[in-house]
Amino acid sequence: MSDKGPELERGLWAAVIIATLIVILRVFAKIKINRFFVDDVLMIIAVILAIASTVFLTLSVQHGFGKPLGKPFTHDTSLVLKYIAIQIPLVTLSTTIARTAFIVYLVAVLGTNKGYQVALWTVLVIQLIGNIASAVLPLSICKDVRILWDPTIETTCGDLTAVINFAYYSNTFNSATDLFLALFPTIVFWNLNLKLRIKAGLIVLLSLGVVAMVASIVKTTKLTTLPSITNLGTAGGLELIRWGYIENAIIIITSSMPCIRPLIISSVRKISSATRSYELSGPFSNNRRTDQYGNTNASRRARRSHKSRDMELGSVDRILDHEHSAHTSRTAVGRDSNSPTNDLGITKQVDISVITDDNASRSTNDGLEFRGL
Repeated sequence: MSDKGPELERGLWAAVIIATLIVILRVFAKIKINRFFVDDVLMIIAVILAIASTVFLTLSVQHGFGKPLGKPFTHDTSLVLKYIAIQIPLVTLSTTIARTAFIVYLVAVLGTNKGYQVALWTVLVIQLIGNIASAVLPLSICKDVRILWDPTIETTCGDLTAVINFAYYSNTFNSATDLFLALFPTIVFWNLNLKLRIKAGLIVLLSLGVVAMVASIVKTTKLTTLPSITNLGTAGGLELIRWGYIENAIIIITSSMPCIRPLIISSVRKISSATRSYELSGPFSNNRRTDQYGNTNASRRARRSHKSRDMELGSVDRILDHEHSAHTSRTAVGRDSNSPTNDLGITKQVDISVITDDNASRSTNDGLEFRGL
């Protein structure tokens, strides 16, 4: 008799650990740029719930989950069903909160566009209500919740078929939400005036949720195989649990990747710069030529590349900083009036030369005096 439980446990713990490390990097990156907001708090809660649900998965495996439970109904069977009844709502809420955190992140980034706000908030509310109901209904369908793992309990239950049907609706909407959140950044960022390389990178990072959509679809096809006192087979139940946790880990990871992008790029550049050699310039080197304002070629190049580095190293919300774009003003020459003088901008320099001619000046003055008489 094969026992698939330990293998499932090891694989899911590996996924949860990776997701946890990614969230830790996310928090570190957001604190580093002073942008630790509500979406980060929600993601931390999602990871905590994911860890808690995996603990209950471990307990269920220790009591036989992964092997055909069969009959007679034993104490271990009861514990397996009990731990499953606890962990499924936990992992469902974790997935819901992680998806909510990503939507809140997008709302903050695209806050200046009312149409984007309405679309994102609508999706957020619908998926939040649907998933909370989907997590709570199985535990509340019967007057005595112990009936889920103890067949000796006498109680009354509602329509169990309706619970399954609602789960189908909720999971279908989740799949549609993942597809929407994968396509939405493509439409937004494609129209931005960014380098194609940066634009493509941001689109890929923010569209990774399409992988979560695939996991959600597979999980939806396994809903009817959930182990219960009337369905003790674990072959299908094992796959339902597996894909539920995979969906959870994928959403946590893919929703956090855009936030740690600046940290990854910065680290790679630090490593590469440590092995890079620089040519020493002499006092009469061309690299040290100065302009009329006393700026060297190197300093001018540094200022020109400052904004480019900011674009590449900055997080998505810095690239789409609506506060900056909405509240800065421009002077007549195109420089940001609120920025320091060394900030980059579109500037225009006008040189005016005045040449005086004494004879022409005297003739002009005589003419003016004559007309004034």
